[in-house]
Amino acid sequence: MSNEDKIAALEARISELDDKLTNLHEQLLQAQLDQWEGRIDDLEVQMHLGSMEATERLGPLVDRLRNRWLDAREQVANASSTAGDVLDTLRGGLEQAMKDIRESVSNAKGSVSS
Repeated sequence: MSNEDKIAALEARISELDDKLTNLHEQLLQAQLDQWEGRIDDLEVQMHLGSMEATERLGPLVDRLRNRWLDAREQVANASSTAGDVLDTLRGGLEQAMKDIRESVSNAKGSVSS
């Protein structure tokens, strides 16, 4: 096998591995989206099981969280940037929304205890 053949074989292998890496990034993004969807669904169930006051406080926050998740899902579907950038944006937005919900729940618990 000549050096040119070896180089061509290595380039083909690199291309194959690059395709696999891209596929894995896409699977990771989809798994993240699925995980956040499950969390949102769980929050909605908890909200429906909770008091009316908690529902009134959490409803808009859960709606915002759902909208951020939908935006992130759309970004992934139309991703022209790298998967890492999309994942960072997704994680940051959803984590902030979850923080807002946790604070609201904590405030609601505090007002019920008082």
